[in-house]
Amino acid sequence: MSVIECPSDLTLISDEMSIGDVIQDIIRMGPHEDPLHVLDLDDVVRKHYGWCAKMPRVKPYYAVKCNDDPRILQTLMTLGTGFDCASKGEMERMIGLGVKPDNIIFAQPAKSIPSLLYARSKQVSVMTFDGAVELEKIHQYYPEARLVLRMRHDSLQVRCSLGKKFGCDPISEAPELLRYAATLRMNVIGISFHVGSDCDEHQVYYDAVKIAKDLFDYAKTIGYDFSLLDIGGGFPGDNNKPIDRYAKAVNVAIDHYFPAELDIRIIAEPGRYYVASAVTLVSFVDSKRVVKEKQEDGTEKTRMYYYLNDGVFGTFYCTAHEAQPAIPIVERKLGAKEYSSSVWGPTCDVMDLILPDVLLPELDVGDSVVFENVGAYGQVLSCRFNGFAIPKVVPYLREGTWKILQDLTAASAAISARSIDSLDGKLLVTHESYAPIAEATYLV
Repeated sequence: MSVIECPSDLTLISDEMSIGDVIQDIIRMGPHEDPLHVLDLDDVVRKHYGWCAKMPRVKPYYAVKCNDDPRILQTLMTLGTGFDCASKGEMERMIGLGVKPDNIIFAQPAKSIPSLLYARSKQVSVMTFDGAVELEKIHQYYPEARLVLRMRHDSLQVRCSLGKKFGCDPISEAPELLRYAATLRMNVIGISFHVGSDCDEHQVYYDAVKIAKDLFDYAKTIGYDFSLLDIGGGFPGDNNKPIDRYAKAVNVAIDHYFPAELDIRIIAEPGRYYVASAVTLVSFVDSKRVVKEKQEDGTEKTRMYYYLNDGVFGTFYCTAHEAQPAIPIVERKLGAKEYSSSVWGPTCDVMDLILPDVLLPELDVGDSVVFENVGAYGQVLSCRFNGFAIPKVVPYLREGTWKILQDLTAASAAISARSIDSLDGKLLVTHESYAPIAEATYLV
């Protein structure tokens, strides 16, 4: 493996290497005691440039909760994204890394009082609300906050419907809340929505933007002049799920309802989009059991039980609780027979079942089992139940991309030194290495 000098928590590889080459090297050096999350930071960079090229009017505010690996956060900081924080801890994390308060949205409609006071102390002023009690609480503890009313608009084709928990009805509740905010003299600056996690329906974004425009128009009749539209998250991020159709729906909607001459700031809160395909799990078979199952006709059928060093209490929480597919990639050995197989995690909990029934070529103890697209929530939801280690993250970045990020860091430092506040955090930057897939990025 070609490696040059790099930070201690990151391995730089030659531009000619693929992440597949890295994974094969890891497998050859195995089996490993701990499950490994191979983090391809180049994938994160490509996703960012892809977003900027496909939705140039929509500034991404990365949802920190999706994957808070420091290398991901630092890469996105360098690229100039904003950050969607949902807790005091996430705000502390990002401010500690040097993110400016204006580049954070406190997108949590049910905030604690200490978190509000912390946001006020750090001047994180943009935040969401969806009810009268929340509005009153903000009025009491952070009256100068800039508020974004979160309306509910659910897609019916999502992995997780967030509208069950957050978002006011745009017809029956939102106008009343806006009137109440006006009586309290609160500074409401816009509307947000979230169609749900991992949405499979692009048209829902168009419909949501249309409804948001109605609320913009209503707000104007009671004295507000909104300046912000937040289209939330829900964008897919697996390597076989491009966002082109989503981008088209969003672009058509915002160009029609919020044309550029209105000077409305448009942001989004992508999480899964940025990181799902950036992480590949390399796990290993710790143990194996051969089970003879009696069939109704009296015959026996052989089923294989495989016990991996990762499971539902590690990478596969979303597989168990949100029906996220887990697609194993294994080496097919010469002459190996296929068996109906059950794939289990390492703990003693019977619920630690990754795949109840999958057809696999026979595996041996120590063999690798690889899973792609595990970067969204696969790490942050892991725990140490039964004493097993959470997946170990091993990050990689190509030398050429490292040079791009270093150049952006230097440019950002130069801008900060000159105190060019008039740019409002939006400087268009291009780089020839990513020219085929991107027009520009945001540099803070």
